[in-house]
Amino acid sequence: MHLAADTAGSEGGVAVLLPVLAAAQDFAVLDSAGHALEQAELPDFALLEGIPEAAAQEALAWHRAVVEVDTGLAPGAARGAVPRPGFDPATTTLIQRYRAKASEMSSVLGMRVSWQTVQAKRLRYRRHRSVVALVDGRRIKAVRAQGATDARVVEVLLSLVERQQRRNDPPSDARRLFGRLRRAVRAAYGEGVKVPAEPTLYKLLGRLGISARDLGALRTVRRPGQVGGPPFSVTEAQMPGELVQIDSTDLDLWALGDDGRPARVELTLAVDIATRSIIAAVLRPKQTRRRRQDGRPQAARARGRATKAVDACELLVQALVPAPMRPEYQEAVHARLSDLPYQELLAVDERFAGAAARPVIIPDLIVIDHGTVFAGQVFFDACAYLGISLRTARRRTGQDKAVVERTFGTVKSKFSQHVNTYTGRDPVRVRRTVDGERLWTLAELDSLFQQWIALEWQNTPHPELVDPTGPREAYRPELTPNQMYAACVKVDGYLPIPLSQDDRLRILPTAWVGVSNQGIRFANRTYDCPERDPDKGLNPCRRTRSGLNGKRRGRWEIRYTPNDPSRVWLRDHHRSIWVEAPWVHMDRVGGPFTQYLWDIAVSQHLERGGSLKDAEAEQMIADALAELLERAGRGPGAADRRPGWMPDGYSPPAPAAPAREFAPYAGRAPVDRSRLPDPALLDDLFVLNGQGLDPGAANAGAGPGGAAGPVAPDRAPLDDPFALDDKGLDPGAIDAGAGTDWEDVPVPPSAALLAWERAPLRQTRPEKRGENLADRHRRIRAGLGRDGSADDGRATREGAKDGPRAAEDGGDGMSRP
Repeated sequence: MHLAADTAGSEGGVAVLLPVLAAAQDFAVLDSAGHALEQAELPDFALLEGIPEAAAQEALAWHRAVVEVDTGLAPGAARGAVPRPGFDPATTTLIQRYRAKASEMSSVLGMRVSWQTVQAKRLRYRRHRSVVALVDGRRIKAVRAQGATDARVVEVLLSLVERQQRRNDPPSDARRLFGRLRRAVRAAYGEGVKVPAEPTLYKLLGRLGISARDLGALRTVRRPGQVGGPPFSVTEAQMPGELVQIDSTDLDLWALGDDGRPARVELTLAVDIATRSIIAAVLRPKQTRRRRQDGRPQAARARGRATKAVDACELLVQALVPAPMRPEYQEAVHARLSDLPYQELLAVDERFAGAAARPVIIPDLIVIDHGTVFAGQVFFDACAYLGISLRTARRRTGQDKAVVERTFGTVKSKFSQHVNTYTGRDPVRVRRTVDGERLWTLAELDSLFQQWIALEWQNTPHPELVDPTGPREAYRPELTPNQMYAACVKVDGYLPIPLSQDDRLRILPTAWVGVSNQGIRFANRTYDCPERDPDKGLNPCRRTRSGLNGKRRGRWEIRYTPNDPSRVWLRDHHRSIWVEAPWVHMDRVGGPFTQYLWDIAVSQHLERGGSLKDAEAEQMIADALAELLERAGRGPGAADRRPGWMPDGYSPPAPAAPAREFAPYAGRAPVDRSRLPDPALLDDLFVLNGQGLDPGAANAGAGPGGAAGPVAPDRAPLDDPFALDDKGLDPGAIDAGAGTDWEDVPVPPSAALLAWERAPLRQTRPEKRGENLADRHRRIRAGLGRDGSADDGRATREGAKDGPRAAEDGGDGMSRP
């Protein structure tokens, strides 16, 4: 724009850009008198579209009226016009102008208007500066989708339809649905909330877009006020971490839970929008409340388990630090073999030397939903401590988290369906048994999924990822998430964040406890840090108040995690240190456990008749926890497959095979009774009245009745059955001293003992009177063959009569040459 000189003697004019001129603070348009003209405010008449024509015309009339009352001139007045009598601000007051305008509108327009109405219209217009503020609300009453029906009745109706759509309730027709609606409203709100008649309810279903003929086949239910489309904020990101979306879903897989039983798997992901990278992932078992074997529920302490707020905090920690390589990872998972800028990252952060191929992205803004995982104060406090902003998506609007929702679909189609325990998208319809299937533990499944992220997801080209530094006119190929991250690092750089132990502990849940002589009592467990130094460990905090007032009431701050209740950390703000206190009965358990397993052990202790007030209750719970961990390590064996063990949707186990009958003599040949010894000889052999034998007397062959009969020619006499085996001692070796180191000199046998052993036995049978132990031994051996069987009765009787011949044989049953 060319500006002329303000005086005639000045040389030429000056050229100024119009935006620069309009932006100047002293720029103004002057009138002929040299006064600045006030800029007329343009009314937003476009907002009147969609309003009934009569209401719009009435609003325009009120706009002319309030402007004239306020300024003295009507809108669109000619230049140089003067205010009409009664509306000149220089000579009249606002009240006078209000009365004049009210009288004019009542007489000319035929409207009964008071001056208070004119005042209210003017003040509303000056507050909103919009013509819509002058529209009579009675003329544009909004038509609600539910009509005149109470909003609480509509909410209960939609809840029942959603339960039926999710197959939580059996399918039914409209009349049964209306009956359940009346009972639910009466139970929730009493008789004060009225449910309309059935014709009105049928019309209400039509307004809500629900077909009464096809209630069982509904897939989605749109609530009043629910609208689709993108969120009303920025959803695109140019640099890593600018926008991150987090959400949880069921992974459609069965895994081995903490207690050794099958459990569903829940996945929580954090996806970066700029690079489409999965920067963190957490797998947790989704275990319902356990039931007893008889079908009745256990104690109320045996709660279920799913993803918690502390798991979402762990997700943040994973995103801020490089993912370490695990021992079971493949070599291809390492970051140096990927498309990441490994050398540049290693030069800045040494932790990448042993890191997996997963980008490290610091979130700046995170989009979450209204789930219980993110609704707690723990997650909000963790984000505030790490300097991360949060934005909640709209309720029941998946478009606000479209990227992470689409990522879940890809994970289920490219990872979940290749696992042997995949159930499909609808676990109610797809029923697969776990018999014969290998159930992966949660740690094994997490290892497989982390490797899949590094090898598959991060190396798959994405149609929305292009090089931001390349020319816009030329064709730019699709990039993988790793390649996109490398391109962004060249522009934005990488700043490592070293997380210390203090940072990791501050994002955990907080509790306030006291410290006694025994330690910290928390969640029915005792934690202690045994230290002899009175200035170390928990000793400075025992039986003392923390000095913190308010709700803390002098208690101490501790941090804990339900994923590992084996230890807690106490914050000593006087020394500015964290004191780690392990569980005192951890040696009884011997392995890591979770709060879910602890609740199960407590319920088992209560079912066995125990009480939490017992002195040894904690020890007994620890023993029950150890047994539970031992059974969980074995997995769901055949002995554990009882009714109630199988999860919902699984077929019952096959009946057990019939017990095998124990038959110890099955398959053996009949016994040859002809080779059994004589019962009389057995009585003499085993019934010795507790008296010993003298081996020397047996060799001497002295004594009456010591002769033995002849032995059958085909059988040799049995060796001494009472002789010591190869582990015994040889008396001759003792005398010779052949390599035996004896500390004490052997004591010779007592003469009285030898006399007692050789004394005749008192027998009741006349033919055996006067016989000592050695004579009985020789007589019994004479009746036994080499194989231990007895000769027939004839040989025994002949041996008894032929005493001199037996004496010639030596008395031991063996013939002499």
